[in-house]
Amino acid sequence: MKRAMLLLSSTAAVALSGCSESADEADSALTEQVDSKPETVVSPISGTESIDAGLAVGDQAPMAAGLLTDAGETTLGKILENGPALVVFTRSVEWCPYCQTQLKSINAIVDDLKDRGYNLYGLSYDSPDKQDRFAKNQMLQYQMLSDQPSKVIDGFGLRDPQYTDGRAVGVPYASVFVIDKNGKIIAKSVSGNYKKRPSNEQILALVDSI
Repeated sequence: MKRAMLLLSSTAAVALSGCSESADEADSALTEQVDSKPETVVSPISGTESIDAGLAVGDQAPMAAGLLTDAGETTLGKILENGPALVVFTRSVEWCPYCQTQLKSINAIVDDLKDRGYNLYGLSYDSPDKQDRFAKNQMLQYQMLSDQPSKVIDGFGLRDPQYTDGRAVGVPYASVFVIDKNGKIIAKSVSGNYKKRPSNEQILALVDSI
């Protein structure tokens, strides 16, 4: 009887060992599947199909990269001398209707952002002339920044890689970056779908979450 029980115990141990190895293999396979998925994050701004692209929160923004405005040359470092900034990266003021709608919409929260201590800027690869014409036509109350060679866009790691030819080469993912006066990124949201942009309320909520 004792021998039968001993044999049964040995058999059970082997079976359990086999189950453990199978479970380990399954866990390993699941981990590999998870690791192989594209890097995505749940956006602090819902509904924008957010992706994990560009510089991370806590990273330093490219302070010295050149930008143009209707008033001449500048850099992000110089802009931040005026205080912390919320920068809306957008594709084009000239040919992207979703960008045009967003840039017109955020005009309504310039004062709300100032009350929170932030200056608002729009940034695209359009020329200063095109930006200035759009800004005047829409009576924008914030400054547009021109990054024609996409150097700042690349510095933030935001160039949309799906465009390799045509007019869209060099455009950024539609993004919102909040930057403190020292150039540290303190909040961000990057839209994976250029048709989906955060609302004004969602942008203010992002700032309030800091």
